[in-house]
Amino acid sequence: MTRDGSPWRPVRAVVDALGTAVFAAVFVAINLQVFMRYAMRQPVSWSEEFPTLAFTIAVLWAAAMMLKASDHILFELVTDLMPPRARLAVGAAAGLAVAAIFALAVPAILDFALYMKALRSPILRIRYDLVYVFFPFFVAALVVRGALDAWIGMRRLALGSPGS
Repeated sequence: MTRDGSPWRPVRAVVDALGTAVFAAVFVAINLQVFMRYAMRQPVSWSEEFPTLAFTIAVLWAAAMMLKASDHILFELVTDLMPPRARLAVGAAAGLAVAAIFALAVPAILDFALYMKALRSPILRIRYDLVYVFFPFFVAALVVRGALDAWIGMRRLALGSPGS
């Protein structure tokens, strides 16, 4: 355990650092592209493709590994008008729906990720499966979060505690 009581704090720090490093690489590559094109008048082709690939990796990494449920934007206009138990029931149903829909999509998503092994980026020749490897993790995280939200909501309903 760490000082804040969470055994996952060091892991989260590494995950956050990796995500930040990929976003920083995108920033550096875009600035290098602008500098080489306009200041040096010698554009480099890889600097156009790298930010696109790295940004795709960064977004999938962040969505799968870095974002907490509280980081997401919620549309609560309807649920805020409901009584606490109804809000729990709707939350549990929504979590179950998210988990079920994305769980059903897992085979097609894995098939897509494996198919991308056959394709390479045109300039850097990077296999696209290495770019999209985080997509199945992103979907798995959605399934787990949805199932967890549903379980917590149903448990609170069963125990009669509408807490947040």
